[in-house]
Amino acid sequence: MSQPTKPGAEKGPRLRDNLVKYFSFSAIVILVVGFTLARPNFLGVANLKTLLSDSAPLLIMATGMTLVLLLGSIDLSMGSVCSVANVLTVMIINELGPQLGPPALGAVVALLAAAAFGAVAGLLLGFVHVKLKVPSFIASLGFMSLWQSVAYLITAAPVSVAKVMWGGINWFKVTFGVVGLSLVLALAWVAVAYLFQSRTSFGKALYAIGGNERAARIAGTRVDQAKIVAFVLSGVCAAIGGYFLAAKLRSSAPTVGDPFTLLIVASVALGGTSLSGGRGGVLGTVVGAFTVSVIQNGMNFIKVDAYWQSIVFGFFVLAAVAISVDRSTRGLVVK
Repeated sequence: MSQPTKPGAEKGPRLRDNLVKYFSFSAIVILVVGFTLARPNFLGVANLKTLLSDSAPLLIMATGMTLVLLLGSIDLSMGSVCSVANVLTVMIINELGPQLGPPALGAVVALLAAAAFGAVAGLLLGFVHVKLKVPSFIASLGFMSLWQSVAYLITAAPVSVAKVMWGGINWFKVTFGVVGLSLVLALAWVAVAYLFQSRTSFGKALYAIGGNERAARIAGTRVDQAKIVAFVLSGVCAAIGGYFLAAKLRSSAPTVGDPFTLLIVASVALGGTSLSGGRGGVLGTVVGAFTVSVIQNGMNFIKVDAYWQSIVFGFFVLAAVAISVDRSTRGLVVK
């Protein structure tokens, strides 16, 4: 005989889901109002262009992290992969681009090389995690250190894109009103990722593995394959983010991706994706990434110290994770 449901038993989970769903929307509204009161020209055309264009690299990288977190894993090496792709892009554009002829051709070759590197980086991480049974946190931490060193080996100091090659990366400056081409491309990337997540067996496998990996294996899901593919896509997203940063800054730096590790995790967490896996998605990450971009742009706009910015991002990550954790499960182990 089934036990009667206690009054309010469903209230907690429903309230938590609503908080997760509307946390970022509410945060964006409150932040925009607050920054506008502090600086009335915060919503000016010039700043809106900057805000929307600057969100493109973060949005692409956060999309890759979302796929990994849906598994219940994590990739802490994305910032370092971004840095290597960034310096690799500028090196190829400067050294190989003039030999290829049109600047656009050099930029395309650099993009392909960066994406290939990202795929290899993700494949290595996925192999170590899946085949060697190294926890993703430890494996990605090790690769983070490895790729940081590789970025420094390629170039120990910032390098600017040669002016003669600017024609290949000027696409980042193209805007349609206040919306930049970079954001359009990023949203197109998100749309493709959403189709993979929601309409393919790969996407269903991500949720199944994140929800209960043992049950997914018993059901015949190719768990190892899905995990490795997710890490490969994560690496590609990080590398494309590095390419976007090269086009945005017209330069490279071996540490350019370092700050993005926290920003990526913050975007995904604020978007409602559970860090324990099985719940969330890339559409929520879009909202989370814009929340982070508003915070970052607004604090830079009102000249908040960089250290305080890290404190604010840490607070938002903790708040989002605390809200999304399911505490109703009996015998829950926090790990």
